[in-house]
Formats: sequence, structure tokens, C-alpha cells
Amino acid sequence: MNDKQKKYMKEQQEKLVADLESVFELPVFEDEIADDELPATGNYFLVVYGDMRATESVKRLSQEVYVVYISEDNGDVEASTLDILTVVSKIKGYTFYRTIKERMQKAETDDFVDKVTIIFRRKLSYECQV
Repeated sequence: MNDKQKKYMKEQQEKLVADLESVFELPVFEDEIADDELPATGNYFLVVYGDMRATESVKRLSQEVYVVYISEDNGDVEASTLDILTVVSKIKGYTFYRTIKERMQKAETDDFVDKVTIIFRRKLSYECQV
């Protein structure tokens, strides 16, 4: 069931990870990251797949994809964000929606990191009886 769409989704996900890793040369994690996996540099991506929602079109749905960019010691985070959304927007089926930028203090220090969540939407289809 939905074999063609599952293959398409897997190809999208693999391309997303590969493109982020090759262009930015940073580690990419999916859905979660364990404390012992955190890179020492404090620069990485976390990709999280959100909920699926119905669209106005029968047999189509939309899913939000969150590309979380954690950046330490980067005075040009806005330019990096622009590059990230450009790279991901080139993947078939991904459409840029918006960003959320936060500055977070590192635990028990005076240091901060930038956390930019770049939200994309991807359209998917599924098998259903009409």
C-alpha cells in the first residue's frame, strides 16, 4: 500500500540529509539527538518531520518538515539561513514556509547559540477510496 509514495518520501529524506551534509559540512540528525551524539563544536542540523494534514485536494496531504539549524559562533546566521532554505527548496516537493529564530544560553555559561527552525511544507499523496 502506498509503495510509490513511500519510496518518494524516502528519496526526499535521503536527499535532504545528503544535501545539508555536503553543502554545509555539518552533521545532520533526524528526529532526535542523544546527549552523547552532540558535536563538540555546537554546529549541526536536526531534521524533524511534523504532522500530516489534509489539503483541499482529495488524496493529497501536507506535512511540515522542520530543519533546525544550531549555530555557535556564527555572526552571519541570517546569511547561512538564506543558504539553507535555498538548498532545501531545490528538493522536489519542498516549499519554504517560514523561520523561527531564537538565541539560547548554553547551560551554566555566558555563551549563547543560535537556533533557527526553518519550516518547509511538502505535499504527499496517498491511496484512498473516493
